[in-house]
Amino acid sequence: MLDKNGKLFGKINLIDFIIVLVIIAAIAFVATKVVGRSTSDSGLSQVRISFYAEEVPDYVAGALEKGTSVLDSVEKVTMGTVEDFQVGTPIGYITDIDGQTKTVEREGYNSVSIDMLANAALSEHGATIDGVLYGVGHSLTIYAGKAKIYLKISAIEPVA
Repeated sequence: MLDKNGKLFGKINLIDFIIVLVIIAAIAFVATKVVGRSTSDSGLSQVRISFYAEEVPDYVAGALEKGTSVLDSVEKVTMGTVEDFQVGTPIGYITDIDGQTKTVEREGYNSVSIDMLANAALSEHGATIDGVLYGVGHSLTIYAGKAKIYLKISAIEPVA
């Protein structure tokens, strides 16, 4: 296999061969990470994912619009579209001088509930969209149109 000049099969240097193998392994690793997210639509169904934020500024709630796309700001996944939203009374918390936590309503803030329609693969653990698993209680920051909101997923249900 190795000749007197250190060449494999008399054609390629052993060190060069090892370097080529490392480069091929690195390319394969990167390819599995990039292509690993499912782009196939098989097994997807339409789901309604509900979000809830206890307290957002008035101007953020005012920027919400039905029909706009929803983007997960961390995963860079376009999740779906806003089907509906409700703006309500905010729920804030303070600690008084006795160390007791109490709810308060701050002026200029609202709570927000958002219903989004998405194509996802449902499982016992939640909904998978573009290779990312989302479950009830999942905290995330989304862009809903022009609004950026930190919130939690409050419900996931199939659309009948």
